[in-house]
Amino acid sequence: MRALGDTFLRPDGVATQDFHAGNVPVRLYRPDHALSNHLLVFIHGGGWFQGDLDTHDAMCAWVSKKSGYPVLAVGYRLAPEHRFPAGLDDCDTAFSWAISHAQELGCDPALIALGGESAGANLAAAVVLRRAARNESQPLFQCLIYPPTDMRLTSPLIREAKWPDITLESAQFMCAQYGLEAADIANPDVSPALAESHRSLAPAIVLTAEYDSLRDDGEAYALQLAAAGVETLVQRLPGLPHGFLFFNHDIPAISNAFSVVGEILRRYARL
Repeated sequence: MRALGDTFLRPDGVATQDFHAGNVPVRLYRPDHALSNHLLVFIHGGGWFQGDLDTHDAMCAWVSKKSGYPVLAVGYRLAPEHRFPAGLDDCDTAFSWAISHAQELGCDPALIALGGESAGANLAAAVVLRRAARNESQPLFQCLIYPPTDMRLTSPLIREAKWPDITLESAQFMCAQYGLEAADIANPDVSPALAESHRSLAPAIVLTAEYDSLRDDGEAYALQLAAAGVETLVQRLPGLPHGFLFFNHDIPAISNAFSVVGEILRRYARL
């Protein structure tokens, strides 16, 4: 993953700064002409056991560039060295840190959003649920990009392995790497779809990919959120596989996908 990430084109006009949110390494991206007072805390994917601030550097820079949001990327601990819930705890800590340090980050704590892609979207959804359970403030919105939401892995798309991006075997391998036991699967920290309640959560943006084995799970979660009264936008991006944000931006379809993501994020800004 690192070798691939090193080849990606990175946009001009996005400044970065590395520091720590408590004990969690983070990287702040600030685009030219950034949205005033806003921040997007963003969690990378990689099956909970791959990826870091460097592998997903170009991705986060493009999200920042296309959306106008300053982006705070989270370098959470990875499995298998750090088993569940270590990575989730780091993401939870980083978001809470951003809220309490909003002034030094140059943003309004009420205008801090939370998002992620793939396993990062799973972690973002879990943080939103954790904050609701603790009666803490919700993000401005939650942006879940091709999220795994139900680790029972019962979706026909996963079972049939129609596309090779995520198969039942690879999903089971990732769960094992994460350190999940059978009893963990029903925990909303692992399977946000199985939470007892989805009421009073942050507005949700759920973006799925047409050729993704996780597509139906993500769209089903969006329906759950909407049924619970959560303001929800769900959009399927045609012609794309799982992990499309980790593809090189010089591919026209990927460049367009980043533009779509950026436009949707801007739509949720409070200007």
